[in-house]
Amino acid sequence: MNEVLTLIKRTNVTDESGKPILDDSGRSKVEETNREVFCNVLSIGMKEFYQAHGTDFHPEVKFVLADYLDYDNETLADYSGALAPAGRYRILRTYRKGLEIELTAERAPAEGGAAYG
Repeated sequence: MNEVLTLIKRTNVTDESGKPILDDSGRSKVEETNREVFCNVLSIGMKEFYQAHGTDFHPEVKFVLADYLDYDNETLADYSGALAPAGRYRILRTYRKGLEIELTAERAPAEGGAAYG
């Protein structure tokens, strides 16, 4: 495992009563928690690529973590290495193989957390 991946967990911000706090545009405020893990980066196979496009998903990359315990149901990942385009990815699917876990991801749309700031 020689690449660094930032896993991102998004949670809605709530007040003391549990009611969501809204931002200026009326959407729920979201808080992000980031943590870095080591991974290997793999490409998507041709069969998987075309099958996913039939369901309107667009997988671009797989991140393989050495230990499935390194993954805590994060929905986003940020990658800036050389083996895949840099940016935010939405995790579409996980697949556990022994101790390893494979995260299949596509580029995150702006409404899905791709926009920074």
